[in-house]
Amino acid sequence: MDRLPRAFQNPGQWCWFNALLQALASISDPRWWSLLNFAKDSASSGHKDVLTFLAPVLQHLNREDAAFPSPAEECGMSSISGEQQDAHEAFIKLLESIHSSLCRRQLRSFQQLQAFSVARPCLLGREGLLSWCEATQAIQCFEDLFEGVLEETRVCTACGLARVESCPSKQAFRCLSLDLINIDRPHFSSVNLLSLLKASYSGQPTEEIDGLLCYRCSLEASIRRFLLDCGASFSAGLAFRRFMRLADGLAPSGAEVLEALRPLGAPPCVLRRRSHLRSFRIKVAPRILTFHMRRLIFGPFGFIKVSNPVRYAEILHADDLGLDGGLYSLSSVMSHLGQAHAGHFITHRVWPKGTPLVEERSVPLCTPSGKVVPWFRMDSSLRILRVLWHRDVGCRLFGKSRQTSKVWVCTNDDDVSEVPAWQALNLPAAYLFFYERCESAAR
Repeated sequence: MDRLPRAFQNPGQWCWFNALLQALASISDPRWWSLLNFAKDSASSGHKDVLTFLAPVLQHLNREDAAFPSPAEECGMSSISGEQQDAHEAFIKLLESIHSSLCRRQLRSFQQLQAFSVARPCLLGREGLLSWCEATQAIQCFEDLFEGVLEETRVCTACGLARVESCPSKQAFRCLSLDLINIDRPHFSSVNLLSLLKASYSGQPTEEIDGLLCYRCSLEASIRRFLLDCGASFSAGLAFRRFMRLADGLAPSGAEVLEALRPLGAPPCVLRRRSHLRSFRIKVAPRILTFHMRRLIFGPFGFIKVSNPVRYAEILHADDLGLDGGLYSLSSVMSHLGQAHAGHFITHRVWPKGTPLVEERSVPLCTPSGKVVPWFRMDSSLRILRVLWHRDVGCRLFGKSRQTSKVWVCTNDDDVSEVPAWQALNLPAAYLFFYERCESAAR
């Protein structure tokens, strides 16, 4: 019997943390594990943070470390072992803690650089430069793995002016949330994950927002006011000519800048608030795409859990998400069993069948031509075809890959068992999805 991943016991209301650890351990991207190894190797400096504790725990779960790590209570998590938390919120908090710890490492390494000298004016060759470069590369690696950028478009319903906002500092995301409730379908009907993504993040209008300032409507209303007052005020005539040039050639900006461009003594600008249709699309996708199902809605007596089952595929095509060519493969699914105020979290994750992960170098995700062959939904009755396919077809992934012929396992706290693929791909209470980009299939 093949070895299965390790698991931790539940000392209290800690099922959400055990499930989250298994989901993070299922990520096979070498950048993620190099990031953890970087934190583990730099722990000798005496600085302890969340990455220092997380790296040996995840390696222990994947049986990559023969030595048993410190107990979970000693890994900086003892204060929350008795608290029940939402897995999605805990995941966002954990990513924020990882990013903060990487930024602190970069700051400490920068402070260790030697002071400026005339003999060595540049940074090249200074002591501590290597650690600073490694910390900077670790931050970039984290952003490539978990941070994406959305493109937000707001269209005025009165004049049709569209404003596009895609600034990474404002539109960055680490997990995409999807609504399960829609007035166009029955309350308890099943929903499709790809349909939810297309409806929410494909550029289609998702909601109407009232009371937003419109640049074009405000500009036209201000021009009309200056035109009426230009006969009695020289400043109004100057403002009229200036705003006419804005309407003719300059790119649209925020309506707030009109007041700053108004000449001294001219009548105040007229700011118009209109309804806008807002839409989102994924502009830059991270290597690890995480989707969160909003299963809580507010009812007349408090929160109510939405129990609609979600249909999802093992392989997502980037073209279906409006992205460049590529594929995303499902690595783990977290499920919530129970009601809105109480329940239990479990994780179904991918596990390589055979030898330990660290010794494997190839993964049969696609044919030599680059075409991905998704697992057939009834593969339990076609085991001989699956064995032949895994034996004869395959291609190399980047670097030291971490998957061979994969199987699905269910981790319920310290209870770990192998499950058929059709069961892992048809979970009725799926809550969090972790998809990982397949580099070789994208080439």
